[in-house]
Amino acid sequence: MPASVKNTSKAKQARWIAERRLERRDAVGGVVVVRIGSPELPPGDEVWRCPFAILGLGDDSIQFGKSIDSMAALQNALIGIRCKLVQSGVPLRWEGFPEDSENDTGFQMTMPSGFGLAFEQRMEKMIQAEIEELVRPIRERHERREARRKARAKPRTE
Repeated sequence: MPASVKNTSKAKQARWIAERRLERRDAVGGVVVVRIGSPELPPGDEVWRCPFAILGLGDDSIQFGKSIDSMAALQNALIGIRCKLVQSGVPLRWEGFPEDSENDTGFQMTMPSGFGLAFEQRMEKMIQAEIEELVRPIRERHERREARRKARAKPRTE
């Protein structure tokens, strides 16, 4: 889990701005609710924090993603959510998604930025190449269908 995520036992109620329900796929069953709050700059502090809570995995405490601005605090909260879900080891699925999307919570891994821009660009290039490999057959199939459609629609002159 990123160092920017901290636990708190403060009773202050967070202002939740988004919520996602995840189905538990283990023997316990049930639902896990993930909430994220509005980033805030506590009075007298220079560090922004963004509250989040994961209800239904045992620890319902409010936790925070922290950083130097509100956007980064929000990003760190999303990273913290993913880390907590993965660490739980509980098989989860985004509620309402097809059965074959096992363990898809919708909280994607983010590109680590601490290794420098060159690393980040190299990883993005690798991911883009993989996406191209997956998309190419779909694009080619679409182009063939479009060519057949245009050929059928062409007026014939005899």
